[in-house]
Amino acid sequence: MEVFETPLPGVGSRYEFTTQAGDRLAIVARRDRRRDLVLYDDADPDACRATIELTGEESSVVVELLGGTKLTERLSDLRHEVEGLAIEWVTMPDAGGLTGRTIGDGTIRTATGASVVAVIRSGASIPGPGPDFRFSAGDIVLVIGSTAAVQAAATTLAG
Repeated sequence: MEVFETPLPGVGSRYEFTTQAGDRLAIVARRDRRRDLVLYDDADPDACRATIELTGEESSVVVELLGGTKLTERLSDLRHEVEGLAIEWVTMPDAGGLTGRTIGDGTIRTATGASVVAVIRSGASIPGPGPDFRFSAGDIVLVIGSTAAVQAAATTLAG
């Protein structure tokens, strides 16, 4: 299946594909984590038959209901393999915490013992960000470590 990505300056990105049944479907991934599901009209390719707006939380639920991502599946397997492992997704605030600062500025690994293993920004994943990686408002940060370490890291990240 071919998926077409269209950057939407100031908004995010649109991902569009045609289903096996011939329906054109798009998902607009907004910078604020909201998602729009768009079903195009068969007769007019520029018109929408239906649009559904989802919050970040609602879109996460839909992802899980549709089978989740390979990363989510692997992390779930890993959590069962390693006793005491905690995994948390932290959304960076508009201001405060480490928003606008780097991983190194927060000394997250040294200070908390937890690791930032990935960041999702504007619908794109950034695996294994280094100490020079600068957090932006709305980034979704994946933190792994012990329960206490992950809680400390989440507090450092979000303020």
